[in-house]
Amino acid sequence: MLAILEWVVADERTRHAWANHDDATRDGAYCLALAAIEVANGLVAVRRAEVGTGADYYVAPPETDPQDLEDWFRIEVSGVGAGDITSVKRRLREKLQQTSKGKSNLPAMAAVVGFGAKLILMERLEIS
Repeated sequence: MLAILEWVVADERTRHAWANHDDATRDGAYCLALAAIEVANGLVAVRRAEVGTGADYYVAPPETDPQDLEDWFRIEVSGVGAGDITSVKRRLREKLQQTSKGKSNLPAMAAVVGFGAKLILMERLEIS
């Protein structure tokens, strides 16, 4: 699936507000990955995941009852500030491995936003 994203270049004040590169990469990755998962899979964020689950958020179809975990997925998100598609693919493998070790029986996926590569890769964890 191909989607085009456009945004306005940040002014100096905004760049200063987001001057912590690591936080900006992480937070930007959360935003873009959650938007991509909604566009590609029709899933929306319903809750922040607990530590140890191997994920950052839980996502589910928009009409899902927030108390009904049956349709939920765990999603682990990461951002790569610089690097090419190989770097993004490597991080995706790492995040899938991390998710597989999480203490949860919910199905899972991982998404990696490659800012330098200008792409988002997502993959569902296959349970063997």
